[in-house]
Amino acid sequence: MLTGVECVPFEDAAIEAYPSVDAWQSTASVTVATMLHRWQLTAGAAFVGGISGATLRVTRADGTPAVLKVAYPHVEGKWEAVGLQALPEDLHPAVLQQDAWTWSMLLEEVTPGRPLAANGAAKDLREALIIGGRLHHGLTRAAVPNRLPRLADAMRDYSAVATDRLEAQKFELDGLGVGDVVAAAIQELSALSGSGPDGALLHGDFNPGNILDAGDGRWVTIDPKPLVGDPSYDLWPLVSQLGAPFRSSKPAAQLTEQMAIAADAAGCDQQRASRWAWARTALNVTWYLAEGNPDQARAEANALIAWSGVVGY
Repeated sequence: MLTGVECVPFEDAAIEAYPSVDAWQSTASVTVATMLHRWQLTAGAAFVGGISGATLRVTRADGTPAVLKVAYPHVEGKWEAVGLQALPEDLHPAVLQQDAWTWSMLLEEVTPGRPLAANGAAKDLREALIIGGRLHHGLTRAAVPNRLPRLADAMRDYSAVATDRLEAQKFELDGLGVGDVVAAAIQELSALSGSGPDGALLHGDFNPGNILDAGDGRWVTIDPKPLVGDPSYDLWPLVSQLGAPFRSSKPAAQLTEQMAIAADAAGCDQQRASRWAWARTALNVTWYLAEGNPDQARAEANALIAWSGVVGY
């Protein structure tokens, strides 16, 4: 593990400067070039798949490999560097440099770096779920940095916005067959936020693409959107995105089985984790409709119906 720097939240001014991802992308290449020069880095291959950041392999002046990440400034990502540094050192790549104004980080390279989502990264689905669950158990036991945003506050805000637009979306939601389900699941956000454990460090985007093989049986996590709250919240993307459950002939049964494995490994309440998954999927349906993306909204509606079977709605 390389020695890192003391991390701070990224600056709010950058969020205000870029009202959209498109606005940021128009200047991202200049920012990347600036940071390559400032930190005396030689650019290598870019990583693909991210839409809200530029990430590439680099070589430092002393010849050591690293990864440069320049993020799109957005509210959920403000505490990423702080969240990474708060984790036990064997669960994340070290932050070697940070520039809070440009939302840039120089990170320790993770090798081999294959994500848990990749075919063959784990021997089988069960092993992948256990790997993710155990990693999650470790990160939620970390000391929580001061001033991190709280899950309950974030969900209260999201719930209020979603509730306000339900009437305008009623025709579309009914057409997707989830009008009543979405309304009930959005209410569940408030119920979950106001109950249960609420003091754990959360990743905030614990999907299998953000879990990397660090070799010798060790796995690390990247790209957190850290929050403080109920540890059961984080398991939803891990369980949803492994094993293609929504292509199963019995998606609810597969989700139930997968959640049981992941929750047991993570030491989380399986029922609460499933309720969070149900509620968050409903939120996604409303988001995609608001963004004018009906195809993705339909996919999320189908996922919501499957999660409804898990929670018994």
